[in-house]
Amino acid sequence: MIYVEARSAQQVNQACKGLLGIYPSRGILLVPIKEMASLLQIKKQDLTVTPGSWVWIKCGKYQGDLAQVMDITENGEDVGLKQPQGLQTCDLHNNFSNYEEVVKVYGWKQVSKRNQVYVFQNDTYKDGFIEKDFKLTALQLENVNLTLDKITRFTRGQDGAKAETPIDLSIIAEAWQKAAIAVLQPGDHMEVFEGEQSGVHGAVDSINQDVVTIMAVGIDIDGQKVDVPACSVQKQFKPRDHVKVMTGQNTDETGLVVSVSDNMVTFMLDMTMQEVSLFSKDLREAAEVRTGTNIVGNYELHDLVQLDLQTVSVIFKTEHDSFRVLDQNGQV
Repeated sequence: MIYVEARSAQQVNQACKGLLGIYPSRGILLVPIKEMASLLQIKKQDLTVTPGSWVWIKCGKYQGDLAQVMDITENGEDVGLKQPQGLQTCDLHNNFSNYEEVVKVYGWKQVSKRNQVYVFQNDTYKDGFIEKDFKLTALQLENVNLTLDKITRFTRGQDGAKAETPIDLSIIAEAWQKAAIAVLQPGDHMEVFEGEQSGVHGAVDSINQDVVTIMAVGIDIDGQKVDVPACSVQKQFKPRDHVKVMTGQNTDETGLVVSVSDNMVTFMLDMTMQEVSLFSKDLREAAEVRTGTNIVGNYELHDLVQLDLQTVSVIFKTEHDSFRVLDQNGQV
């Protein structure tokens, strides 16, 4: 059933004439005025959040940061989160890695310490993480795209060692699979890794919610369309494929695939010849090579920059979001 706003049934007939799947001949019903409001009312989807799940922070100084749910209040309006320190900035407030340095700058009255837990400006710092309560309305619960570099921040402590609290890999796998479905596009090469159609591979023909239609290639059903659950497929790459990064810190970089292990793809960047490993969902096949840029922020290749009062340098190499400099003492 569809709803059409019009002044008369004749106008509806004329507008729908020739449209596939619409049959005005079956009758057009006039919706009573008193029922129109309820007919058009959209029911708000109930979202649930559970300890261990992943969220994005939508507002405030931590906007755009990935965080993990620790607990939820009884009324369900406040959520306790933990996030790695200094995801976006590197000042003392966001990167609480040296207690003595913070005390020296802000004074000992501004920082309280109990065992290995610190409280500074209403934020709690523990084991290399910031622990803080947020309103549920300040969080994005859906389409949380987990990239490998962000997950790594949760599996490492402040000093680079393994974090004491283990990460629930099943939750990561579930979130990863949802994100993988969201980024599928027609033309992507896919492989079915579970279910009755396990082993079938081909190109995506169409996507309908949680069902992917694949044009099978190189098997008994070559050239036939196969419908499979989206949760049962993954992008397929092979060594020497040329790929482009779709998300994360290497966005828009291109490179040549070196090896593939399950859903992890290792490739060499065209511009820097650096090896990078990413989830297959974060990649697409690419025909072009990314042309490098000589500009990063407000700086350009070969610009003279001042690092401090005694040190000046020249930019000799630019990368995706950083550059390298050589100072007057020959130090890089």
